Amino acid sequence: MTGTDPNPGLDYSRPSTARIYNYLLGGKAWSAVDEEAALKVIRSAPDAPIVARENMRFAGRAASWAVVRYGIRQVVDIGVGILDEVPIPSVETCVKAAAAGTRVLAYDHDDVVLAHARVLRPGYGGVLAGDVTDLDGIFGHPLAADLIDPAAPIVVVLAAVLHFVPDAGAVMADLRGRLAPGSVVVLSHATSTKTDGGRVNAMTQAYRGASSQIVFRTEEEIRALAAGWDIVTPPGLVDVQSWDPAGAYTGPPSETVRVVGMAAVLPERAAR
Repeated sequence: MTGTDPNPGLDYSRPSTARIYNYLLGGKAWSAVDEEAALKVIRSAPDAPIVARENMRFAGRAASWAVVRYGIRQVVDIGVGILDEVPIPSVETCVKAAAAGTRVLAYDHDDVVLAHARVLRPGYGGVLAGDVTDLDGIFGHPLAADLIDPAAPIVVVLAAVLHFVPDAGAVMADLRGRLAPGSVVVLSHATSTKTDGGRVNAMTQAYRGASSQIVFRTEEEIRALAAGWDIVTPPGLVDVQSWDPAGAYTGPPSETVRVVGMAAVLPERAAR
């Protein structure tokens, strides 16, 4: 570890996707095996750290826009990762700056993330144990019962999460069936569209042996994940550094790896 190990009982013999992402974001919560995997990613796609940071900015920007635009005051951030000492505002920070009083609950299934939260923010610091493939466990979590009203619209943030889920379509269908109309999903995903195939293969290999395996999808496949939702257009599905309904935010272009993002609203007709 680069700093104090928050839980010496954890397995640091293989890379953690959360710690790899923390490395790319400029954090300090990673070990030697995570650095090795992250450097493999960077060798394959030199602008991966820039895109990772733009992805985090996108998540905060889009979630903040959603709570203001639709008046939603509850946010669920799934797969939050390790954000301590990362030099970019978190979704929670951005949302509460945009709409004071908004409730934000963060979830992660990675024991490494939860261990950091226990030590650095006692009581999990709002980070609860939950897996995106088990939405019953997330929305039915006993500590969430008094904080989240499932009968009211919710902003759900899935930033750089679904490309680690083999059946991402099932997750989106489950969300569509359980959320209230007017809910918004903020989603970003690594894409193979307009990305060199050799780089895709190399980055896929870099995650071999990690806690989760990455799955690159085409833009068409990512857009299809929002079946039954209304994608906010403009901007539609675009590179995360270009996502802004007002067209006022433009980050540096990516040349070696692309992560695209969108916000989608659940219409009345799609919810059960």
